[in-house]
Amino acid sequence: MKGPLSGIRVLDVSRAIAGPYGSMILADLGAEVIKIEPPRWGERARHIPGPNHKGESYYFLAFNRNKKSVTLNLATELGREAFYDLVRISDVVWDNFRPRVMERLGADYDTLKEINPGIICCSVTGFGSSGPYRDRPSFDLVAQAISGVMSITGEPGGPPLRSGPPVADLVGGMFGVHGVLAALYQRTFTGKGQRVETSLLDGQVSNLTYQMSYYLCGGEVPGPMGSGHLSLVPYGAYKAKEGYLVMGVGWPRVARVLGIEEIIDDHRFESGESRLEHKEELDSLVQQAFLKEKAEDWLAVLEVEDIPCGPVNAIDKAISDPQIIHNNMIVSVKHPLGGEVRMVGNPIKMPQSIEEEFTAPPTLGQHDHEILVELLGYSEERIERLREEEERRAEKLLASLQKRA
Repeated sequence: MKGPLSGIRVLDVSRAIAGPYGSMILADLGAEVIKIEPPRWGERARHIPGPNHKGESYYFLAFNRNKKSVTLNLATELGREAFYDLVRISDVVWDNFRPRVMERLGADYDTLKEINPGIICCSVTGFGSSGPYRDRPSFDLVAQAISGVMSITGEPGGPPLRSGPPVADLVGGMFGVHGVLAALYQRTFTGKGQRVETSLLDGQVSNLTYQMSYYLCGGEVPGPMGSGHLSLVPYGAYKAKEGYLVMGVGWPRVARVLGIEEIIDDHRFESGESRLEHKEELDSLVQQAFLKEKAEDWLAVLEVEDIPCGPVNAIDKAISDPQIIHNNMIVSVKHPLGGEVRMVGNPIKMPQSIEEEFTAPPTLGQHDHEILVELLGYSEERIERLREEEERRAEKLLASLQKRA
């Protein structure tokens, strides 16, 4: 796929969500992303149970379009040599392992910069490369919990909830991309690469923005507010006669639209501060008014009045939303195993730079020949020795696992 990062080669040894999501953004921007996967099994996301396309997991399909797959075991001598050969002709090495894993594999920045001084190594970790939590395992859920994000998610009085999308993973991948892009820009002046780090935890703390500032300025700890807002009323999701809708700021026009203009001059609702003080009372009046008509009817009137609003869509409704369709956010691509798969599109629009010709997430080792023979120039004999070494290590690992069972 052509884009502003065409000519940039990324070696992606990441897995699950945070790493693959970030490297997919780089691929969507035109970078050649080579996904390096373990032989035999590949990345574990390939084996997540649930819907699939001809055996390819929905989970893997979600985060790996526009990439190439090559199978290499970096724990073997020949596999590591092949990786180093790729590092020599690449720009970025991208991972989301715990700290020290890349060092144990001989793939850390200090090692790789000796092979290629221009290499940029990006690590998306759970907690960072130092500190008391550095070696702990982490997932999206853990980062949302420790950061405080879960404490403000959900309904007042309810249990803490994680957000629907895996925001800690996704934001971690995005911040990693930001760092890589900045490092690539700086390299144009210095000629040198550098280490880029971000963590799921830091990304979630950063996401708290005004909620954290609310506490730091006033000392009051924010709690869950459902779909409401710390300072704005009315604001949130409301039940209509049929369906739900959301509505943002627009006072006092909202009162006129809802036919409750008599409360505009009520002293309880005269100012933003007084409306916030009497939030429950105002929200109750607004909610009662919304129950008189269908959500679609209210939305038509609210849109005419230029009041921010929208329907609360389920996923099946969202993919048929006219704006989402217009923005090409649901795309269909041919799959190498046959048929087509639909997936979420690229949210970054650069009409003069990006040609949106997506390729399907690769099958395991789909590009072995292209990478090892055409790109690195390996002979069939060398590849055979590489595979034999990987096979011996795999058998040894399986025997060890069976002994433990």
